[in-house]
Amino acid sequence: MSETPSLSEHLGAFVAAPPPVPADVVERAKVSLVHNITMALAARGRENAGHIAAARHPGHATLLASGAHCSADWAALANGALFHVRSQDDVHLASTAHPGAPVIAAALAVAETHGASGKAFLEAMVLGYEVLCRIGRDFDQEATERGFRPAGIWGGFGAAAASARLMGLDAKGCGHAIALATHQAGGVLQVWTEGGPEFPFQLGFAARNGVVAAELAAASQVAGRFMLEGSKGLYHAVSGVSTAPTEALDGLGTDWQLREVTVKPYPCCAVLQGPVQEVLRLRSDINGARILAVHLSLSPFEATFPGIDNAGPAFASAAATKMSAQFCLSVALIDGRLALSDLSRLHDPAIRAMAARIKVIADQALQDRQCRIRIELDDGRMLSAGLDGAIGQPSFDEISAFCITMADEMGITPEQAQAINREIAELDERPDVSALIAAIVGR
Repeated sequence: MSETPSLSEHLGAFVAAPPPVPADVVERAKVSLVHNITMALAARGRENAGHIAAARHPGHATLLASGAHCSADWAALANGALFHVRSQDDVHLASTAHPGAPVIAAALAVAETHGASGKAFLEAMVLGYEVLCRIGRDFDQEATERGFRPAGIWGGFGAAAASARLMGLDAKGCGHAIALATHQAGGVLQVWTEGGPEFPFQLGFAARNGVVAAELAAASQVAGRFMLEGSKGLYHAVSGVSTAPTEALDGLGTDWQLREVTVKPYPCCAVLQGPVQEVLRLRSDINGARILAVHLSLSPFEATFPGIDNAGPAFASAAATKMSAQFCLSVALIDGRLALSDLSRLHDPAIRAMAARIKVIADQALQDRQCRIRIELDDGRMLSAGLDGAIGQPSFDEISAFCITMADEMGITPEQAQAINREIAELDERPDVSALIAAIVGR
C-alpha cells in the first residue's frame, strides 16, 4: 500500500484536526450564513415537494420552511433545496459551485440532531466549505463541458466533511466519509437546457448524500483510497482527463476558501451578477434614448455556459430566464431592477423585444467574472462599463442590513430578521443551534 495519503485521506485528516480558523474566515462564514438563511426564508412556498416528502421521515431535525421535524438526512435534502430555490445562494467561482446550500443544510441538521455547540457548527461549516471548494477547483470547467453540473457534483463532499466533523469522526472516518461521497455525486446541466424546475434538488441531494456518507463512515464503513484521483475515479469520470489535481491541496490550512466566496444581490445566475449591476448603473445615463443594441462580453467559459446565451423569444420557465443574459439584462434595462417575480414574465413583449437586441460575446481576453458592456443608443451615444472581478463580498453589518430589507419577502418582520442576525453574530457563544433555529422558524 502506498504511504502517500490519497486526496480523501489528506482532507479527512485536515477535517479531523484542523488548524485554528482565523477570525476573518469565521466572519465570512457568518456572512454566508445570514445571506443563505435570508434566501431560504424568501423562498418558502416556492418548493413544497421536498418538505412534504421529508415530513414522512420522523426525526429531530427542523425543516426551515415549516418548523416541522424529520430525520437529519431528509432535513438536509429539503433545506438544501430550499436554500437554492431562488438561485441566490452563495458562490465559489474557482469550483463553479454553490457551497452554502449543501454544507449549511447538512451541518445544521446534524448539529441539531447531535446537540453540537454554535462554535462547533461554525467550525464544521468552514471545514465543509474548505473541502467542497478544494475538491472542485481543478476540473470544474472540464466537468461542465461534459454536461455535469459542478455545484451538484462537488456539493456532497462539503456536506460529508461538515457532517463527519460534527459526528466527531477521526481522520480515517472523515476520509472515508469524503471517499464515500464520490459514489453519490451527481447533477447534469440538461436542467438549464430545458429550464427544468428540479434544479434545487441537485444541491438538496448533495446535502443529504453528505449526511448519509458520514453516517456510514460513523458505522465503520470504509471506502477506496483513491476514489477521487484514481485512474477510474470521479475526476476522470466527470472530466475525461487523467491529470492529477494540483489546486486541491495548495495552501491548505492557510488559503481558506471562504475568503473567495461571494453572495448574490440578484436572483439570477452567478455569471450575470456583475453584468446586471453594471447595466443598472448605466441605465440612468440613457436619458430617454432608444436602445439599439447591447453587447455583453464574457469569458468563453461563461459566455457558453448552458442557458446564458438565450435570447428567446420563447423562454421555458423561470429556471430558464434566471440563466438568460438577454432576459435578465432586459428586465434591468426596462424596469431598473431584477426581482424574483420578474423571472416569471415569460411572455412580456417588451422583454422579448429588448432581449432580441442583446448579444453575448465570448472574449478570449476576459477571465471568468470579468465583463464588458456596450449599449448603443439612437442618439449616437455609446455607453460602456466593465468589471474586472466578482462582486458580492459584504461585511457582516452590510449583509445584516440586506437581510432586514428582505424581511417582507421572507415573510417576517424586520425585528425577526434582526433576531436572526443577532443569533448568527453570537453563534460562537451559544451552547447549541436551537436558538438560531427558533429565530429562523419563528418559534
